[in-house]
Amino acid sequence: MKILFDINIILDVFDNKRSEQYPSSKKVYDYCINNKLDCYLCVASLDNLEFLKISQLDMQFPELTYAQKKRLSDLLIQDLLKFFKLAKTPSYYPIDLNDIEDSQIIGSAHAIGAIVLTRDKDILEKYSYIAVHPDNFFDFIENKKNNKIPFLDLQSINMQYCHQFEEAFDAVLQSGWYILGQECKKFEEEFADYCGTKHCIGVANGLDALILILKAYKEMGIISDGDEIIAPANTYIASILAITHNNLKPVLVEPDLNTYLIDPDKIEEKITSKTKAIMVVHLYGQTCQMDKIWEIAKKYNLKIIEDSAQSHGAYFGQKRCGNLGDASGFSFYPGKNLGALGDGGAVTTNDDELANILRALRNYGSHKKYENIYKGFNSRLDELQAALLRVKLKYLDKEIEKRREIAKFYLENIKNEKIVLPKVRKEDNHVWHLFVIRTKERDRLQKYLEKNGIQTLIHYPIPPHKQKAYKEWNTKAYPVTEQIHYEVLSLPISGVMGMDEVKEVVEIINRY
Repeated sequence: MKILFDINIILDVFDNKRSEQYPSSKKVYDYCINNKLDCYLCVASLDNLEFLKISQLDMQFPELTYAQKKRLSDLLIQDLLKFFKLAKTPSYYPIDLNDIEDSQIIGSAHAIGAIVLTRDKDILEKYSYIAVHPDNFFDFIENKKNNKIPFLDLQSINMQYCHQFEEAFDAVLQSGWYILGQECKKFEEEFADYCGTKHCIGVANGLDALILILKAYKEMGIISDGDEIIAPANTYIASILAITHNNLKPVLVEPDLNTYLIDPDKIEEKITSKTKAIMVVHLYGQTCQMDKIWEIAKKYNLKIIEDSAQSHGAYFGQKRCGNLGDASGFSFYPGKNLGALGDGGAVTTNDDELANILRALRNYGSHKKYENIYKGFNSRLDELQAALLRVKLKYLDKEIEKRREIAKFYLENIKNEKIVLPKVRKEDNHVWHLFVIRTKERDRLQKYLEKNGIQTLIHYPIPPHKQKAYKEWNTKAYPVTEQIHYEVLSLPISGVMGMDEVKEVVEIINRY
């Protein structure tokens, strides 16, 4: 929860007479600081705060010089900024000329998604939907707790970085270069370094990342039309689309029911003379059992293509995903652990030739403008998304740690014999993009949770071989995959989810 303090509350706290007169201001202030809530001051209020503090000191200590009073006022603001962040008023926010300061405070609160803590009667009356009096603050908090628990609060996730986003946007706007510029180049360097690879190629989305990898291998003569690519039967359809869009044949392999990942013990039996690659999907955020898959790939001279759309930052052994095969496709769809504010994707690889071809393929098949080497695509990560991703990449490991904390609590405290919890081989193999449980009463459980204020999602209700898009496969049977798709339910998990919410989810599930 974000709280923007009006300066009348600050003055209440730091003046003895006002503290006695308005004790709720001090009580709320102490609560917010002690509980490390996100506290803000409006930038536009700082000058007024300084003026009012000096005026207070004038009345209380007339013997002090102006310089001394100014120094005391500056010290107060310095102390506040140890606990408070600054919120600026957006230039687009309309200003009410009858009360400019009130407009600035409300505009700043809107921009960061905060409530305004104030005693100002005009603000409380005019902006009752966003302003709260200290006397009513704890009732407000209690009502907030009774709100529904969202599956994923994207607004709160991204509002953490709003000031850095503003700075990134300004840098892109002022650069005058919006496609394949410095922001994309820097993000590619930083993400390659994060994954431990030589190359990162930014593309338009995760599906394009996979399509372009296979297309590049075709240009290299490693894969040809009609060749077979092994893939898990229970993946999201994007993995399969990438294969069929390249005129290649997906060969589906059942997953391990415990991990939901491709079962390495079932891969070898599907290999034929036409098999050219294994596409591993690190589903839900856990890496596949790569040691066994490496052995198979080496034995049959197969490429390993990672679908890392859900596993940014996950390890297998000493390597991160993105560096566990020959090439890896990432998605930066907004709901991912590393999500853009729109679509985005990338390919990582250590193969110089592959990277060189990919850079051309994403750009109409061209390295040099108007000279086209390949029949390429228009699939480029734009400068703005790259700039925003650079901001969030710095905090990705922090996001992962919070998700692991939540997942650990779920695993240790959900006690219901009707529910199957996910199995984890090793903690750093999993980044918990999703926390997926299974139950034979999936629809009933989902309705029960919704009734109790907990939003859940199903990833995914229909397996690829049952989709109308692949009607030629509809009669095929993949029983483990079908069981998974008919039983799974994803619980809320994110870096902004409070532990009080996590405990509530557990309590309600355990009562089911």
